[in-house]
Amino acid sequence: MAAVEELKDFINHLIKAKKNIRLYPENNPVYMKTLEEIYSYLKNLLEEEEDLVFHIKQFEILHDGEVIYKNEDKDESLALFFFKDGIRELRFKKGIPLDEVEDFLKIISTDFERQMVDDDIVTLMWERDFQYIQYVVDDTILIEDETYEEEAVRQVKKAVSGADVLKAYQEAFGIEKPSEVSIVPLTNEDIKNIVQQIEEEDEDKSLKLIHLLFEMLFYASGKGEYEELVRYIKETFNYAIGRGNIETVIYGLEKLRQSLQERIYPPEINSLLKGVEYYINSSQFIRLFGETLDAGVEFEEKDLYRLASLMSKESIPHLIAILGELQNISSRKTVIRILTEIGKKDLSLLAKGLHDRRWYVVRNIIYIMRQIGNRRIIDYITPLIRHPDKRVKKEVLSALGELGSAGTVQLLKDCLYDEDETVRITAVRSIGMLDSPLSKKVILETIQDKRFKDRSVAEKKEFFKVLSRWRDTDTVDYLISLLKRRSFFRKTRVEEMKAMAAYALGLIGAKEAKELLEKYRNSKNPLLRENIEFALTRIKNDVG
Repeated sequence: MAAVEELKDFINHLIKAKKNIRLYPENNPVYMKTLEEIYSYLKNLLEEEEDLVFHIKQFEILHDGEVIYKNEDKDESLALFFFKDGIRELRFKKGIPLDEVEDFLKIISTDFERQMVDDDIVTLMWERDFQYIQYVVDDTILIEDETYEEEAVRQVKKAVSGADVLKAYQEAFGIEKPSEVSIVPLTNEDIKNIVQQIEEEDEDKSLKLIHLLFEMLFYASGKGEYEELVRYIKETFNYAIGRGNIETVIYGLEKLRQSLQERIYPPEINSLLKGVEYYINSSQFIRLFGETLDAGVEFEEKDLYRLASLMSKESIPHLIAILGELQNISSRKTVIRILTEIGKKDLSLLAKGLHDRRWYVVRNIIYIMRQIGNRRIIDYITPLIRHPDKRVKKEVLSALGELGSAGTVQLLKDCLYDEDETVRITAVRSIGMLDSPLSKKVILETIQDKRFKDRSVAEKKEFFKVLSRWRDTDTVDYLISLLKRRSFFRKTRVEEMKAMAAYALGLIGAKEAKELLEKYRNSKNPLLRENIEFALTRIKNDVG
């Protein structure tokens, strides 16, 4: 015999199935999953006994005298649902096929009021002629003797008050006043209450609500109902993003896009859903998203990518706007990741952020363009090579180095003489990244300029590091000539250049310079001695 807990679980699954079968169309995954689950549950129970018998009381369901379900809520009780139509016993027989289970669920899930079905549950089950589902009905409740009206009239005439009239009517039927069990779709007021309850609960159930709201669109009728449901969808999005529940927003957007593409709903609903899509990309919603980010909520990379793929290019200006307002670095990084995806949809719209008065917004837009990696950005960012803020200028130089061509070298050349050292260093690195004969020529010309000797050791080192990318004979010969140079004037500057030449020879691994490097190994100049040792070690390792 099945355990009591198993039977209780079955009843709970039946209640859930009753709701799902009513809400979802037959081709919906939830419908199919629900049917499979209840069928599997029933089959498992019937493996332990030939017949599964349930006795129905007004508010209880029993099995072998054991109460396995009790609910006195007149609107929710499954026992009362069967009891009011006269069903006193339900029997499921071993070997029951899936189609009988499905038809049974459809019958008990029928929305009698909304669909204006005149028949009751018993009649529908009788018409179906189940072979593996049997039921026992209380005949007194199904009496069809036409004399019941005469008896009712006689009782009414005896009544002396409204209460007596009602009592007489009930006595004439010989039954208790049936409880009204309303199985109808949620009203707008119901939805409003659900939204309010969800907002008051600690546990975020917005995903369930958004799922329900989309399904209810199937059952809505009239512009008023459509507008009300769509309004609640927007409010649920607001609530979810405020709680950091990006899953609800993603699910809702995916559902919305699918609905519009497949035209699941009537045209009047589609126009309203397009309004929801517009709202998700609006300033209002994106500012709510920004507030959530600044509150410290973090999202997984894959979820941010999914959200960005679902948002439209219309969101770009609003995302740029909050990029300049967010207080936390992590928040700005999140928006940058989203803009990197959405910005691909319209580079010209993204480029409008380059005109922002705030340097950090401009720098971030250039960084985003670098991540996108489209060479078209060169036309947008080139004018900013003269931006007054060095941080913006350096971002431009880095982008030009990554995405430019040989023709870009001439633009970068001027920056090798910028007044700021960090800009000059960024410029030489970018020129080196372009890796063209012109790049090498420009770097050599700068090193050979008489003003170069006055630059700092750190800056000189960057130039020689970039120069070492060309491992040709001409480069090695030039570096060896520097290493051999002697001077009685400005000796310190000359030895700095010799040290840089040794450094570059080491990076190249120029074994032909090994003998000369050994000659200066015991130099009294610590900088030269240090770089000689570096070069010899590198050459030795390369040879080995």
